[in-house]
Amino acid sequence: MKKDRKLFKKGAASFYVVVFSTLVLVIIAASFATIIISEIARTINDDLSQSAYDSAVAGIEDAKIAFSNYMNCIKNNETYPDELTIGSELTCQDIVYFTKHPDCDMVAHILGRIGKFEVGSEVMIQETNTANNMMQAYTCVKMDTLLANYRATLSESTQMRLIKINFNDVNADEIKAIKISWYSDINNDTYGGKLNFTNFRSSSGVTFPGLTSQKAASPPTISFQLIQTGNSFGFDDFTTSIGDTTNRGTVFLVPSNDAAKAAVVGTNYNGVYNGVENIVPASAFIKSNDKTSKNLPSVVYCSNEMDGPYACTATLMLPKPVGGTRNDETFMVAVSLPYGRPNTDFELEFICDNLCNEKNVIADDGTEEIERSDRAELDNVQVDVDSTGRANDLYRRIETRLESESAYFPYPLYAIQLLGNSGDSLLKKDLKVICEWNFPERGC
Repeated sequence: MKKDRKLFKKGAASFYVVVFSTLVLVIIAASFATIIISEIARTINDDLSQSAYDSAVAGIEDAKIAFSNYMNCIKNNETYPDELTIGSELTCQDIVYFTKHPDCDMVAHILGRIGKFEVGSEVMIQETNTANNMMQAYTCVKMDTLLANYRATLSESTQMRLIKINFNDVNADEIKAIKISWYSDINNDTYGGKLNFTNFRSSSGVTFPGLTSQKAASPPTISFQLIQTGNSFGFDDFTTSIGDTTNRGTVFLVPSNDAAKAAVVGTNYNGVYNGVENIVPASAFIKSNDKTSKNLPSVVYCSNEMDGPYACTATLMLPKPVGGTRNDETFMVAVSLPYGRPNTDFELEFICDNLCNEKNVIADDGTEEIERSDRAELDNVQVDVDSTGRANDLYRRIETRLESESAYFPYPLYAIQLLGNSGDSLLKKDLKVICEWNFPERGC
């Protein structure tokens, strides 16, 4: 009996060892299985997310074509009734109607992806890999040509933006100032979230960074050029300022994190910070076009914390053009990056003398109210595209701005540069301006 008990104890010990070993192996195997399943799920979700993003991008590409069709319809300056035409055929009147009444189906309507009177149909995306069908589609693509601001990016490859300004129901002469904001937190990722402001020296004031420096000043210096005319003008009007009027001017905006420096006039700069905001006076534009005046850069105060969407903001007060009333057709601005880096987003808002923009909005109680603003609304300067794509049951949304190639303002494609002072270097050709746009009323 004693021998049997000893054998029993040995067998029980072996049993417990096997059980615990098996349990440990099961736990390890389950852990590996959980990790594998998690990675597979993550891979599938990543694949779905990328596919949904691709679907949204397809909506953006279709929006480009739809907007091009819209611009082709309005280039002859025709006026269309604010209603759809009768019948299934898509006309320019229909395209203009869908563009002026943005909804989720507008791009699909304009491109004929769905019927003119059809509502609520998503556009399926053709997939190259039919074995892995994700039911890709874009479900909602909206285009908006009436915008409260202009947004773009300056970089080493695109150092200047020339913007022809068109307003909705506002005359250019009503604009008293332009608010410019630049350098967002997205731009600041370049330097690990640390701003590198332009330095000051007690003897010489603000000192600009060299082009060969390893770390350019951030936020960057911005150049802002104003181009305008009265209702009648000559080319000589661009080379001089008359009293408090000028047809062109350029200001350089230099960021600083020193509020005291930005609030005074230094040796070689003008501080424009008034303790609350940065205000660049109209005289800065006038002086920049006066060869007898010393044109100084404007130092603006920018927050170290970047507690808003942009690090820097300045309000530029506008002078009147030579001749009085500002011409709607010749009002332009150019924003540039003098040092070419770092990249920066920027935003422009156009401020009226008085309240100049009215919109019908729905209040919290459901009633309709009129909302008034002193910000002018831009018309066909840019187009805002909001696209939502789908892959199976996962959705991605993209919002982007597209530049509007205005039918009324063809952007110059070429420039001529003459180098040297010798008479042999002068261009000995007669130049002729040809018209590339069909405007019979303008002699084209």
